[in-house]
Amino acid sequence: MRIIVQKYGGKSIGTIPDIKKVAKSIVKRHKSGEGLVVVVSAMADSTDKLLKSAYMVASKPRERELDMLLTAGERISMALLSMAIWENGACAISFTGSQSGIITDYNHTRARIVEIRANRIIEELQKNRIVIVAGFQGVSGNREITTLGRGGSDTTAVALTCALGAERCEIYKDVEGVFTIDPKKYDNAKHLDEINYEVLFDMTYFGAMVVHSRAVEVARRHDVPMLLTSGIEKGKETMVNSKTFEGSKFVSVSSKERVLWITIRMKEYVFHSILKELDVLRTDLRNPSVNIENDEVKFTFWLLPDLKDDIKTIKEKFPNAEITVEELGIVAANGFAIAGRTENIEMIINRLRDKGIHFRYIGTTNRSIFVLLPREEVSAAESNLHTLLIKA
Repeated sequence: MRIIVQKYGGKSIGTIPDIKKVAKSIVKRHKSGEGLVVVVSAMADSTDKLLKSAYMVASKPRERELDMLLTAGERISMALLSMAIWENGACAISFTGSQSGIITDYNHTRARIVEIRANRIIEELQKNRIVIVAGFQGVSGNREITTLGRGGSDTTAVALTCALGAERCEIYKDVEGVFTIDPKKYDNAKHLDEINYEVLFDMTYFGAMVVHSRAVEVARRHDVPMLLTSGIEKGKETMVNSKTFEGSKFVSVSSKERVLWITIRMKEYVFHSILKELDVLRTDLRNPSVNIENDEVKFTFWLLPDLKDDIKTIKEKFPNAEITVEELGIVAANGFAIAGRTENIEMIINRLRDKGIHFRYIGTTNRSIFVLLPREEVSAAESNLHTLLIKA
């Protein structure tokens, strides 16, 4: 049987009419002979509403109970979509993450998938049923419900594609695949028909919302073909593969309007203790840098804003460390082999200075040159770098 894994984002199934529309599309595909496993997110804004409710009843909700609460959003989506598919004349069955055999580690709110025991999904596919899976969730070895963190539904879909040996993973969002810049904000965004895993990972790492960076990394590691397109309007699509480019090539510009820039100054022996604590917290450190001089350590990195409580914990446990937290924005130029050429870095610096755009820090990865700068400068920097670097 030819198996396809589809994933629908919250905006694609944000309303009852949207769910009905998606159900019709799924049934049409199923009638063509494909075995379909459909991963769903919570309906648009559902997770935010549940989180708001949690913080209305508790100043610091227990992580276990947060997982119990937040997984309800995806369960609602999967049940409604399954009902809509039945209404359209096809057979469907909905599964939670645990019913799907998605086994995670023991961490609440930021769990990682350990293995997938997909026997039950396979059994239902053999009965010619469409299987609907609640994304973003699983069950730990001690039978606790866990969640995979924001963007976890994308990771669920890619992991299921691997486990089932499916032909490919199709991810449906509210945009038509990948663009050189956010098409919702800029009219001159250019569509990309194809992109390689490595560049897409950096795009998503630095703010592109088309798919979650964790999902891209899993797909790259297991060479999972991915198709990214719109679940709202049929049109353009982007294929993700392992194709690379010759020479230095800019592909896109991405951004985050708010990140936390952390600077910690401390003695070297304290530094090692802080690293251990950050590991226990599973803090996702972004682009860390360490400078050690005369037993004094300067440790810098950036974080997503929802991890601010991790830094609060570090401050409480290590009162002698000097910790500075700044709210900044980040803009990244992404491409293949761009960071290894000094003229590219110089070109970006000169452009920002010529346009009067102030920046705090410039760093690189293998596929990106990124700039930390005041939040009010993000839009101007993103637009100017796109005009400069991305060619038709």
